[in-house]
Amino acid sequence: MSSYVNPITGATISPSQVGYEALSISVSTALDWPINGTVNTNVVAAIIDITATAGSLNVSMPSAQQVSTGQSVLIRNTGANTFTVVDYSGNTIISIASGIAEYIYLTSNSTDNGVWSSVTFGAGTSAANANTLAGYGLKALNTTLNQTYVDTAVYSDYAVLVSDRSQFLVWTGGVGALTLPSAGTATNGWFIMVRNGGTGILTLTPSGADTIDGNATQQLQLTESLVIVSNGSTKWDTFAYGRSNVFAYTQLAKTVATGTYTLTPTEYSNVIQEYFGALSGNVTIILPSTVQVWYLNNQTSGSYTLTVKTAVGGGAAVVIPQSQTVSVICDGTNVYNSNSTAVGSITSLTLGSGSVAAPSLNYTTDTTTGMYHPASGKIAWATGGVDLAVLDNTGLYVVNGIHGGSK
Repeated sequence: MSSYVNPITGATISPSQVGYEALSISVSTALDWPINGTVNTNVVAAIIDITATAGSLNVSMPSAQQVSTGQSVLIRNTGANTFTVVDYSGNTIISIASGIAEYIYLTSNSTDNGVWSSVTFGAGTSAANANTLAGYGLKALNTTLNQTYVDTAVYSDYAVLVSDRSQFLVWTGGVGALTLPSAGTATNGWFIMVRNGGTGILTLTPSGADTIDGNATQQLQLTESLVIVSNGSTKWDTFAYGRSNVFAYTQLAKTVATGTYTLTPTEYSNVIQEYFGALSGNVTIILPSTVQVWYLNNQTSGSYTLTVKTAVGGGAAVVIPQSQTVSVICDGTNVYNSNSTAVGSITSLTLGSGSVAAPSLNYTTDTTTGMYHPASGKIAWATGGVDLAVLDNTGLYVVNGIHGGSK
């Protein structure tokens, strides 16, 4: 057995070794130790990058008896094919898959084959490139991946793309629509966030026969928001549906004269609105295209009209008479007078029996005067908590009789 020992210190001396070698092999290849001045292109270097252009190739280590224990080599597979590192007699030391590096070291050199051990170093990069790995919804900050929502303003009808994954789409226009891609094409787990920051209703429309929360469409009123998720088939589901919980009833006092006035967001946010001014022509007030209720009071003067409507062509409008207050409702397109039924009727009315002291049918200013039900088949009247008359199937009984003259 060969031995390499420093005659002065007694420490083991490794043979001179090449630092780096890059090999491309197309057949099984035997390596040599770079000793005794031998020049061979297929030598055992400290680090070897090997590309095997064919499958099932072997890389043979030279005789272990030509070096000391502890001799080591780092072999990295830089090709697409797996190859096997074998000892001097062809016994497998380790198989190295594509992109993997193996650290091989000699623990015994008592035979030509020797005894070899190995440590897997893993893939060919010690730190992942965050910029390369960052996909939709991820942002590289130095060497780490971080979640991100890209805020994107949308102001006109838009067909959402699969590449819009994880986008935060903020609607800034009037009445409009977003068309979703096919849920199947988007794949399970694809999502976007949407907020209506505009001045009109935003309609979300799935593609084809897809549904959103089981419906054909989904509307977002002003300031509303939600997250939309694909199930990978034909269905979109939503969560985190945000609705405004502010119910402050503030008042707008606006002076008008003639022409069309489009209310600003600050103005139409007032549920109660009063209009003043001496009109010199007909006035039209443009309300936003959203679902809402307003209470409108016309305090103008002059022989002209005050009309409220949305900007949607063909939508219904309401004329507010002077010196009157009208509550109106808007469905996003039409404005209606919520008080359109001026006269109503009751087909039946059921009262409690009441008593002589508290008649069922009485008056707000005199609750002891009215009509009550003393017993089955009887109707009675009371005045001031005292019986006045009783009517049953035998006739009318008047307690104090019937008197003529004026009262």
